[in-house]
Amino acid sequence: MLKKDLLKLIENIEDEASVDEVLSKSDFAKSLLQSGLTLNAFKEKMNEPEFKSFLDSIKDKHFEKALETWKSNNLQTIINDEVLKATGKKKTPEQLKIEELEKRMLESEAKAKKAERIAKYKDVLAEKKIPMEMIEYFLTDDDETTMARIDNFKTFVDDIVNTSVKEKIASGSYTPPGENGSGDFTVDDIAKMMM
Repeated sequence: MLKKDLLKLIENIEDEASVDEVLSKSDFAKSLLQSGLTLNAFKEKMNEPEFKSFLDSIKDKHFEKALETWKSNNLQTIINDEVLKATGKKKTPEQLKIEELEKRMLESEAKAKKAERIAKYKDVLAEKKIPMEMIEYFLTDDDETTMARIDNFKTFVDDIVNTSVKEKIASGSYTPPGENGSGDFTVDDIAKMMM
């Protein structure tokens, strides 16, 4: 059927009318029906071995191309993953590098926090006359716990010192220091203390 013939067929059809009905009455549609090219005829052809073989070969070509595309896009990644699993590494070099960088970052943050906490308690230790080297024994992540440890230490040391001093004074064995360690002050000792 030529285009001009088709246009002649549809030129008198109203806008809301069905084109199928007009076309089904045409010579073209009648020739298609006579040739047997209908859906039912196609379904019947599917039972014929030669026709089925022809369709299978077309499907095989399509699936083969799809498989090749999938392989080129995904197969290498799957192989790499399986090799890593088999070798026990299980992680790519990029993943290992990321983990190393994360570990370094966390360590740096922890060091910075620790330095900040040490600076915070430096004055407290100085005020309580506790050597700065002891900060490691007191320092925790919790402010209340750190302060409690510092206060407890100060209380224990003061109690020990007071008890020891009281014992020395009570026993009468305390001798005030002098220049020669005899316990007697000389005029020179007093003069040196005043300077």
